[in-house]
Amino acid sequence: MKLDQRKVYTRREIASKCQMSHTTFYKFLERYEEQGEAGLYDKERVPGIRPNQTPPDVEEAILAFVQDHPAYGPKRISAELKKGGIKVGETAVYGVLKRNGLNTRRDRLKWIDSLQPPQEKTAWELDKEASQHRHVHAPVPGYLVSQDGKLIGRLAGIGKVYVQAGVDCASSYGWAKLYTDKTADSAADFLIHVHRDCQSMGVKVQRVLTDNGREYGSSEPTYGHLFGATCLILGIKHKTTKVKHPWTNGYAERFVQTLYQEFFQVALRWKRYTSVEELQADLDRYLYYYNWKRPHQGRRTRGRTPAEAFFVPYPDQLFLPAPKLTA
Repeated sequence: MKLDQRKVYTRREIASKCQMSHTTFYKFLERYEEQGEAGLYDKERVPGIRPNQTPPDVEEAILAFVQDHPAYGPKRISAELKKGGIKVGETAVYGVLKRNGLNTRRDRLKWIDSLQPPQEKTAWELDKEASQHRHVHAPVPGYLVSQDGKLIGRLAGIGKVYVQAGVDCASSYGWAKLYTDKTADSAADFLIHVHRDCQSMGVKVQRVLTDNGREYGSSEPTYGHLFGATCLILGIKHKTTKVKHPWTNGYAERFVQTLYQEFFQVALRWKRYTSVEELQADLDRYLYYYNWKRPHQGRRTRGRTPAEAFFVPYPDQLFLPAPKLTA
């Protein structure tokens, strides 16, 4: 407005300098001439009049019906209310639900839960909540490897394909190997594979954490179970998760989820595999990317790749000459 009063620039030039369209500038100029500086401030929004909005008594009837039938959608709610003499259309029902944040079945079910009196949480629920604030103790690479096995799917001409996956809890460095069964033989073979790979990189695997699946046996070392015998021979302590507490093996669970989302779901759509070896070759290429190229945002890795965290465990050592890494 000050520039306009000086009569030095055209109004289009002033609008360009103020980074607005000339039509917007004229709108503000008109408000300034009518109201002075008060016209340059944002107007307070006034709720508009909605003559077609659902009457309050009908809205209350809809919400009362939803409390008893939260799984019903707008069309079903409209039909049921019409049976009771309340004539309301599907669109009006949806508008009421959306206005109250109840337009999805999930939202309606959560709303019903919020209306119930609070119940005491079970020990299992309390333990699961507390686990979100716990962190796995793994001060150095090799201190703890988390291992898990999952079914990938059934491939034509191959049958069921399983993956044994392991991840170093200190660095998130991961391993994965495919099998056609989920037995103690495959679990033990995978542990030997991880042990040898760590040895080749100068790291000793000290502990392995698994769930309580049959292929892993119990945490008590015994020669009566192949996985336990393998742990004894390799000098690795075997730890198992608490029964019905799968989240305590969260490192491996999350690693398997990443493999499934970023590799298996994509690879199995782009290519038809005729052998486990062919799929393993592509999986190995993804693991190279995961370990050596893909930065992690976790608390331990802090934006580094798992390989960087594996060979240089502590960020304050990054100023030292980096070791020569070979694939």
